Amino acid sequence: MIFEPNKIKENGLFYGDNLYIMQGLINIGYKEKFDMIYFDGPFNSGWVFSVFNKRLDERIIDPWNEAATIKNFYHSDIYRSNYRERIATARELLNEKGILVFHTSQKEGHYLKVILDEIFGPNRFLGEVVWKFADNAVYKKSQFGLNHESLFFYAKTDHYFKKKDVSYSSVWDDVGQYEHLGEEDTFYATQKPEKLMERILEMTTSEGDLVGDFYCGSGSLSFTAEKMNRRWLASDNSRLAIQTAASRIGTLGVDVTVHQLVEEFNRTYLQGNEYTKKTKIPFSLNELQGLKNELGNTPVTVQAYEYTPEIDLLENQHITFQLIMPSITPEGIDATAPAIVPRPVPLVTESGCELIIDNPLNWILYHIVHGEIEENQYVFDFAVLQQRAHGVDLKVMGNWIDRMKEYSEYYLLTDIFGYIYKVTKQKEVQYER
Repeated sequence: MIFEPNKIKENGLFYGDNLYIMQGLINIGYKEKFDMIYFDGPFNSGWVFSVFNKRLDERIIDPWNEAATIKNFYHSDIYRSNYRERIATARELLNEKGILVFHTSQKEGHYLKVILDEIFGPNRFLGEVVWKFADNAVYKKSQFGLNHESLFFYAKTDHYFKKKDVSYSSVWDDVGQYEHLGEEDTFYATQKPEKLMERILEMTTSEGDLVGDFYCGSGSLSFTAEKMNRRWLASDNSRLAIQTAASRIGTLGVDVTVHQLVEEFNRTYLQGNEYTKKTKIPFSLNELQGLKNELGNTPVTVQAYEYTPEIDLLENQHITFQLIMPSITPEGIDATAPAIVPRPVPLVTESGCELIIDNPLNWILYHIVHGEIEENQYVFDFAVLQQRAHGVDLKVMGNWIDRMKEYSEYYLLTDIFGYIYKVTKQKEVQYER
């Protein structure tokens, strides 16, 4: 696996699975380079993360992330195992004065603290901070309410960063709340206040230190780190999160580079005239060139979870691109039986740029919230879901492109669900390695 662009630029964003990204950073020399790493990942509450789209009047999701949310909720052992791998990898990235700040909630926090103790050692536990995120109980179950989250602080070694003559309270009710973000609000769910990020950074780092945020969401930590003269690297597996973070950090005058991992051509993925990815790492030019070398102009079908937009710049008349998606059935979303969906095709026409969608209703169906977990039960109504998809289709009216940016040789398109495409202004572009 390699990063594209391959020249890592601090301060930079990474799109994709943070386990692969952290391992990739270790491979290129970032082992024991980070002074602080902040983890603010899923709380396994069963809440399906989405972004509300005003134009569509719908909550937009990544179907694979939604499927993982539901699976983890009913199989906490998988959730904790996934976190264990990431915590262990984060520890490798920390230097001897490094600190891990682990943000969680009461549902899984006690289990995850046991894992943190196992990986870092119980004697490396520095303390727990309670962040009061609302004045009144937001989540209620009988007479038990919830209006706080927890932050666990762990040191890599006994030589961790210490501030002289300073002692912080273990209850923070003076660093902002979810409901009172004011002008800093990006309307991204779970966005953390800048004051909270400032407190974390000031008690764990100095100017010039390198910090990592591998569940970056709207980019609150990176945005604040930039303002406080910290170096940073951040990642997320949500396209919408990366786009939100890049746009937000860009307001500070920072030219944000977005990196992602790609693979080389893998012959074991090729069966006859089908090349089927086994990982969720995007299909890229590297693999496309390998296919060309292997099969020449023989027609081939590629099936992948994601694609890098550069593949749209090439003449691919012999290649059909398809997306691997979880199945949507009357019973709900099913990740165990993937479906194959044609990938949208970007085109330049006389009237401008457009996307060709093979089955618009089906495409919409994959990207709106499908169900909710209520009182530990997954609530799903397929008939209502189909009606909502029809409603979105009427609003879209074939105009799938949300944003378009023009460059000298191509257009950069972002569709209403956050997918990115590059389409050349020329009719033919020859690929050169």
